[in-house]
Amino acid sequence: MRVFLLLVISILLGCSDGSTDSAPRGPGQEAWTLVPTAQVADECGLDPDLLEQANAEIDRAYAVVRYGKLCHEYYPTNLYPGGVDEAEIVFSAAKTLAAVLTGAAAYRTRDLERTGRKTGPLADTDRVDHWLDSFTFNQDAQVGHVLGMVGHNEDLSSPELDFTYDIIGETQINRLNDVVATAIAQDPALGSSVHEFLERFLFEPLGMRQSDWNGNDPDKNFAFGWSTTARDMARLGLLILDGGLWDGERLLSEDWTYKMTHPSFEFANTGYGYLTWLIARSNADNDDGLPKTTEPNAECTPSTLWNDYPHGLSESPDCNYIPPWDCNQSFDVGVWYAAGLMGNYIVGHPGLDMVLVVKNIGSNNQHRVWDAIRPALVALDPMFAGDEEAFCEEYAAGNYAPSL
Repeated sequence: MRVFLLLVISILLGCSDGSTDSAPRGPGQEAWTLVPTAQVADECGLDPDLLEQANAEIDRAYAVVRYGKLCHEYYPTNLYPGGVDEAEIVFSAAKTLAAVLTGAAAYRTRDLERTGRKTGPLADTDRVDHWLDSFTFNQDAQVGHVLGMVGHNEDLSSPELDFTYDIIGETQINRLNDVVATAIAQDPALGSSVHEFLERFLFEPLGMRQSDWNGNDPDKNFAFGWSTTARDMARLGLLILDGGLWDGERLLSEDWTYKMTHPSFEFANTGYGYLTWLIARSNADNDDGLPKTTEPNAECTPSTLWNDYPHGLSESPDCNYIPPWDCNQSFDVGVWYAAGLMGNYIVGHPGLDMVLVVKNIGSNNQHRVWDAIRPALVALDPMFAGDEEAFCEEYAAGNYAPSL
């Protein structure tokens, strides 16, 4: 009965808070406008005094976006004397940018006619050899296998797929650049290179003027090389949170962002989507109740589970969890994140309509931001009103999603 009541309350709250469809979503191509401190409580549902306390706990450049608004940001003066952060390399957070770029290419080529090899729309179900003449990983691999970092397996039909993190992209994921280049080459309107496509169809519409990815190189390293600011990271995070929509324009399909932010191959890793990390509990290879290879501190965060099984290229009949965890969820609102060396994170909380961004907080430390700002959120939560223990119990279980 309690879960049922929470479902009803979450749905009602989702219809009445700042996350309604009619509310502005993001800054468009303009600069972010920071919500005035006096309006943070009303517009963002966050306690401004508790956010100020979080600054000292985090002590790194970070930003909080809720309901599509820049609600809070902080830049330690000892690191950023100018009051804003400078563009810095965010290492493997570029992988999630690469997944978005690939999805944007899929969306822009969706209406092209397929008349043979190297023609037609780009899809995650395409065989890689439809687009490339040669590559070193499994010759039967599909694009989705590469995005999920399992394309190197000798037998892709095996239930024992091996997930191997492609740190610098040399195993497989850098060849996605070539797939994208081949796909967009069909239409001159899509640009003469991956770089031109990136600038025209992502950086420009998103207003990402403080971002650089491998300079003006026509091709991109899909594993790293993105230099950016916290505010530009927040733009990418909000685009993903909003299912590929930006300022009323669709930049990639909602289906693509769903695949990015849900497990791609549960048999290999329950905590990885398309070049994006996920909060997960456990799978058959890990019986300690923690994610297999993802963020070890998953407290007070819902797991990312599909709405049905099997799905996509995965043949898993369920979420591949073991007791005490199971595959049941009331709301499909699992937490996802981009992660880069030195602790550069973009974290999406769909059930709270919130994106958290932090730079250089240290590896495996993305939970520090959520832990620090959570009191500011729970303090004004209409259901739990400061009861953090009760909030965490229901939110982590996937039973509470006030921004459904």
